[in-house]
This record gives sequence, structure tokens and C-alpha cells, in this order.
Amino acid sequence: MSFFRRYWAAALILAIVVVHAAVIGYVRSRVARLQNIESNTFDMGRYRFQNVSDPSRVYQFQLHAVLDPSRRHVGRELLSQQTMEIHEEAEHLLRQVDTTWLRDPEQSELRDRMMEIIGKHLEEPIVQRLLITDWLELPVPESRVDLRPSTGNQITLNP
Repeated sequence: MSFFRRYWAAALILAIVVVHAAVIGYVRSRVARLQNIESNTFDMGRYRFQNVSDPSRVYQFQLHAVLDPSRRHVGRELLSQQTMEIHEEAEHLLRQVDTTWLRDPEQSELRDRMMEIIGKHLEEPIVQRLLITDWLELPVPESRVDLRPSTGNQITLNP
């Protein structure tokens, strides 16, 4: 009993240190797991185009694909392989779309058409939906380029 009376404070401090270390270890492991969570979105790139029916505007946006979480890695690989083909066909579509699609704040028709293009290039339905961000609609300044030969071999811009 004298042993217990002598070392009870040291045992209590040691027990508190062990509990404290266990709590810190648990919290650190949970934080480490949270940092390793991968996103289900895949960046499809930036699209910049000028519609043939409205040459006074240039449109630009960023496209992201939300992938099926269970097929995330396969989806990233397939989309990486087909990026340029998808980009080319999408820009071809975007140059010819109806201008009312471009004025739609929800861009639902545009998303549907882009989803069809992506679905056509993938063997399986991995993409759940598309996100359009950073939408810009910029006016094109009217300027002419004078290409007539001049004495100083310079090209002049006439606003």
C-alpha cells in the first residue's frame, strides 16, 4: 500500500499523457484521411468560341465533368484520352448553336448537347453531369486591317 501512496501522482500523470497521445493520434489520422479525398470532377478545359450567327461576341467558359464516384479513375483516364476529340466536336457545335442557347442563364440546352458529345466518345456512362463555370460574353471591337502595300512595309490598323 505504501507503493501506491508514493507513486499515485506519477501514475495519474502517466495515464493522462497516454490518453492525450491517443486523442491526438486519432485526430491526426482523421485529418490525414480528409486531405486525401479525391474530387469527382474532371476539368474538361476552357472553351472559347465565336458564334457564326453573332460575330459581334466572343464566348468563353470552363467545363467540368462530374464523374461517377465508383468509376472515378477509369473516367479520368478515358476523358484524358478523348479530350481533344471532345474539344474539337464541342467547339464545332458551339460555333453553330442557336444564340438563344447562349442567353439561357441555366445553359440547359447547351449542357445537354455537350453531354451527348461526351457520351458519344465514351464507351460507358461515366459522366453524371456537366458544370459550366467562368462564363464570359465579350464584345468584339470593330476594327479593320488595311493590308495595302505601304512604303514602310507596315500594316496599319484603322479603328
